[in-house]
Amino acid sequence: MRRVIFCGLFSYPRGGAHSNYVQYLALALQAKGYRVEIVSYINEEYSRSRHFDYRGVSISEISCKNGPELLRRLMNGKLFSCTLRKRIKAMHLTKDDVVIPSDYYPLIKAFLHQKKRSGFKTAGTPLEWFADEDLPVRKARNEYKARFSLYHCHDLLFPISRLIAGQFPDVPSMILPIMTDTQEFPLADKKEGDYEFILSARGKMKDALPEMLRGMAMLSDEQLHKMKMHLTGIKEETIRRFLSDKEYDKINPSLIIHKWMRYDELIKLYQKVHYLFLSRRTCQMTLANFPSKVPEAMTHGIVPVVSRVGDYTEYYLQDNIDSLVFDGYDKNVCYKAYCRALEMPFSEYLQLSRSARKCAEQRFDFRNWSDKISEKIESLF
Repeated sequence: MRRVIFCGLFSYPRGGAHSNYVQYLALALQAKGYRVEIVSYINEEYSRSRHFDYRGVSISEISCKNGPELLRRLMNGKLFSCTLRKRIKAMHLTKDDVVIPSDYYPLIKAFLHQKKRSGFKTAGTPLEWFADEDLPVRKARNEYKARFSLYHCHDLLFPISRLIAGQFPDVPSMILPIMTDTQEFPLADKKEGDYEFILSARGKMKDALPEMLRGMAMLSDEQLHKMKMHLTGIKEETIRRFLSDKEYDKINPSLIIHKWMRYDELIKLYQKVHYLFLSRRTCQMTLANFPSKVPEAMTHGIVPVVSRVGDYTEYYLQDNIDSLVFDGYDKNVCYKAYCRALEMPFSEYLQLSRSARKCAEQRFDFRNWSDKISEKIESLF
């Protein structure tokens, strides 16, 4: 049984978009008989121990989070590289193993260095491609560029988009969107009544949050009374900062702000929500990205209302079949998109909802990708 090890500074499981990408890739590999191990931060919502199994995958804590504060600072700071080398040595890596390191330049370099000695293979998962203007702080920009350049040193890449894949013509690759698991949770029926939207701004750099809120403020009072907008990952003061007092007072009765939610609570919300709203401007960052919230929402029959940008609207979603796609991102086009969704007869909405679920099952479920991923991994040996 071949071993695949993921190692990075993401919080696992369910700790964000990167963690979700790793989770479904791990499940796809596990389905083909690979022995999958993850070395990362452990999401305390799931376990407070240094080792635990989640859905058959072994997870080990990458850092020191117990003991005296001084020791934790040293182990997670200046001594991190030293402890990482010891962790790598303890893995007893062989030429039959595959390691997928991420997030941190010294971490990736450490594995690439050890690869020369042990002969194992490495793969990369480039999920972002930032332009200089996205990282105005020079230190952060230089660190990102150095880390991005290391993708050329891998034996295989799983880029999340065609745009990113085009940056590494010298490395074998397989374009792999963010996946999902349509069998993990029961599918609940959508109920007729006020349409409920969800707006998640976890990708604050990419999402056009001000425009989405201002577009909502352009709706009539009658329209606002027929909808509810669930906001997740957004603070009330952030909303107020983007809106005038008049705009905020107008939409506030329709807003439901969720400051923090456990994942099981988020699933319950997904099961009753009708639409996911997502507007993004067109730029290098958004063209290269693939928002994990889209397949995740479609798994629950939620219809995406999204701006046309990137692979997911180009190759996966179909306007007026399993989604509502609009051009542009400003408040005026957001307003028109809201109107289109609100004016949808419920019978027609149900058709879109069923098609959204079908798209998740046929295009994004990890089971549909397992064979292709396995073939790509095995091509390295």
